[in-house]
Amino acid sequence: MKKILILTVLMSLLSCSSSSSEEPRRPAVSGAFYPADEARLKEMLNGFLADVRKHDIEGRILAIVVPHAGYVYSGQVAAYGFKQLEGRKVSSAILICNSHTARFPGIAIDGYSTWKTPLGLIALDKEIGDKIVRTDSIFQYNSPVHERDHTIEVQLPFLQTVLDGDFKIVPMLFGNSYDDSYKKLAQALADNLSKEDIVIISTDMSHYPSYEDANKIDRETLEFIKGGDVPGLEAHISGVKARNVPGEDTVCCGIDGIKTIMELSNILGGEIEILKYANSGDVEIGDKSRVVGYSSVVIYIPEESDKKGETIMSNEYLNKKEKQKLIDIARASIIEAVAGEKQAGIEVTEERLKENCGAFVTIKKHGQLRGCIGYIIAVKSLYETVKDVAKSAAINDPRFSPVSKEELDEIELEISALTTLKKIIDVDKIEVGKHGIYMKRGFNSGLLLPQVATEYGWDKETFLEHTCMKAGLPATAWKDSSTEIYIFSAEVFSEKEVQ
Repeated sequence: MKKILILTVLMSLLSCSSSSSEEPRRPAVSGAFYPADEARLKEMLNGFLADVRKHDIEGRILAIVVPHAGYVYSGQVAAYGFKQLEGRKVSSAILICNSHTARFPGIAIDGYSTWKTPLGLIALDKEIGDKIVRTDSIFQYNSPVHERDHTIEVQLPFLQTVLDGDFKIVPMLFGNSYDDSYKKLAQALADNLSKEDIVIISTDMSHYPSYEDANKIDRETLEFIKGGDVPGLEAHISGVKARNVPGEDTVCCGIDGIKTIMELSNILGGEIEILKYANSGDVEIGDKSRVVGYSSVVIYIPEESDKKGETIMSNEYLNKKEKQKLIDIARASIIEAVAGEKQAGIEVTEERLKENCGAFVTIKKHGQLRGCIGYIIAVKSLYETVKDVAKSAAINDPRFSPVSKEELDEIELEISALTTLKKIIDVDKIEVGKHGIYMKRGFNSGLLLPQVATEYGWDKETFLEHTCMKAGLPATAWKDSSTEIYIFSAEVFSEKEVQ
């Protein structure tokens, strides 16, 4: 009898943890965190949203960060984030938080077929779930840890209210191991999500300090989040804990979700904007002596970067006339810098040359490198960038003496227009001949353009090793998890090619 009982329990546990369940996951906190009555819930949500103005975001919204307390405390702040999604058609929403009811290794993806709220049923996207589970053993289907957790559930009525039409969800909970799992999740999301998907990060901020302390600490936290600085955020949280701020228990309860979206933003070249901050002391029933902080944040891919990431490396991005104009600008800049001879201004009317873009100018003499300088990040228009870096390549490359006036007729120019940087974890993403590599660890960094590997006939590992050495790092530093690796593509053309 005892063996039968144990077997029954095991079978029950296995069935709960399977990747699919026909029964819906039922609300755990309706009637407590938010109204269980459909009409009252709709009235409350519409009231929150009516009091919020949609920000003018020039780009594709990748994710929002929203709080998960009871609606009477944090609902109005959450509305700032959800307002950004109002009227949008979404295929799937990936909802992420740290578990608030359990500790377990890895990341738990819910295996139910649907979740139920007072506003109806929402189907789960098993296709995305399966893809992510296959990427690494840290991802597991685990429904039981989701059953009583409120952090994802409270976001669903908002989504059902603001989104246009049906959508699916992928609920995900970190097991509070506080390791580097967030990096693997960020990469999995970068590899598997479409532009029709959205990420929802669920987190509250400071837990239980005074109103004044929460305002100070949380606004500092948000600055690190806005900057995409994961190490800085971790150091900030450690510093807050070390100060023993009275009442401060947790600086950010969904920290792994926050780090995931910061990492994903860095991978995809996103921007982070803070929409709203408040805490429980700001509501009428709040107690300012002991508060919880709330924020709404939006993460987006700027229109320019989104478009450029798709088109800049196509053969049609720069036509021959545009390439020739950039070569002319580069040579005129070098002549002015080297010979001191003022050159006639070159009028730029082409819109593509006015778009912000990173670029390098390479100077060669008799086929040998004579100078190479560039901007990795798109800080200026393409033509202004080319003008600046051409001059620097001629007179400021520390590896060479300045180009002389006598050499001007002997040098040949090559221009590389760059896409935005994309952070990677898996070096298998690198395609030799297509991608350049930017390597960074601590204060050391180095870059090699895509054509370098081709010119020297390097394989992928050799290319990685030489990029490490260019950064002043050991050749094997690319294998170290603390080394950040970015890839980019480039449209490369030489003076001879455009004549």
